[in-house]
Amino acid sequence: MRLASTLPRTSDRTYETFVYAERYLGGGTRTYSPYSEHIDGTPAYHPRVGHRTFALPSFFLRSGQYTWLGNGLLSPDVAHYHDGRALLMPVHPDALSCEELLHRDILAAAEPGPPILVSPTANVRTVFVHAIAGRPVEPHFLKLHYPRRLSRFTRRLRQPIIELELWVAKELDRIRTPFLAEVGGGVIGPDGQGSEDVHAIEEDRWGFILREALPRHAPLPGGSDLMPCFALYGTDHFSPNDPPLLAQIVEHSGEHAEDFITERILAPMIGMWIDALRSAGFLLETHGQNTLFAYDPASRRSAVAYRDCALYISPPLRTQIGLPLDYPPKNVIGLDVKHALPKVLSLVYDRFMGHHHLAYIARAAQQHLGLPEGRLQAAAQAIFRARIGALGSLFPEHEFYYAEELYPNNRWELVDTGERPVWR
Repeated sequence: MRLASTLPRTSDRTYETFVYAERYLGGGTRTYSPYSEHIDGTPAYHPRVGHRTFALPSFFLRSGQYTWLGNGLLSPDVAHYHDGRALLMPVHPDALSCEELLHRDILAAAEPGPPILVSPTANVRTVFVHAIAGRPVEPHFLKLHYPRRLSRFTRRLRQPIIELELWVAKELDRIRTPFLAEVGGGVIGPDGQGSEDVHAIEEDRWGFILREALPRHAPLPGGSDLMPCFALYGTDHFSPNDPPLLAQIVEHSGEHAEDFITERILAPMIGMWIDALRSAGFLLETHGQNTLFAYDPASRRSAVAYRDCALYISPPLRTQIGLPLDYPPKNVIGLDVKHALPKVLSLVYDRFMGHHHLAYIARAAQQHLGLPEGRLQAAAQAIFRARIGALGSLFPEHEFYYAEELYPNNRWELVDTGERPVWR
């Protein structure tokens, strides 16, 4: 996709560029793991080879069959799914085809809801909504229950994780992180009132999360294209010989490649990560899929934002900041996450952001813009040291990453890779 012929802009609210970038500009961006390209799903719903759009089934659930979860972030999108009396439950077709899907009996007895016209995203289980019952709606995303394996994990979306993501979204909004806000979610299953084991019931409930399509706290340049950051360096599925968008945008800007990438990508991305750590004890997962980039060819302005609130939380850091000691039910280091904070810091910073993302930016810049990889590594190190302060002592000497195996129960292990970090 060439910069000069991009599709309609985000200001047109069509989001066609966003969807195109999500689906077709990711070639060669998932070579960091032997499991990263795995998708256990139906080809029709595959982001690259599947249909342009498909109809997402939905069901009307009544009182006693569902729970609506909110976080106080107001959004008009909520009204499409919950009116206080019933829940419109969207379900991915690949989830419906799983024999072990829980609460299938409730769906079988429920009134069918209207079809929801969606496009798949690179993440497969997150879909972009175009219309409901044939009527166009304000664009938004749905993150869905997907009891199949994507990469090395099975992507179930159960109540504790939904509660985590909504809790995190409220905090990210509080500290004014530029991000796509997750504003509500619904789960299917009995309400559990009077049960002696409410936690077990909540673990069995699964559902969806409603996510906005424009970032809060990130004034996007007028007329800009918004895209996942992997689209900057990924190969175009339909035009594999085109230079990556990173090279096209840098050349269009007229700026020196090192200055553009350092000031417009590295500095805001690393700064956003450190700000979340220092202000909320959050470890953002700023890899190429969760980090968003916007660029306006007319004004040559840009912006960086974040998405996906399923991140890790450090209670000691939140205590040090002076924040309340109320935590969500999942992803809390020292509680359900048994790995030590330094190892998790390395996982999300050194590997997710550095190895899985910044290294790809650096290779694209070297191959297409003639910029030595070491120059960007040095720039990132300088930004990190200038911003991290005393928290830098928490990071380990070597990088930590997943042991190279599958995790069918999502119980993962971290191992010392023996590699020294090059992006901090």
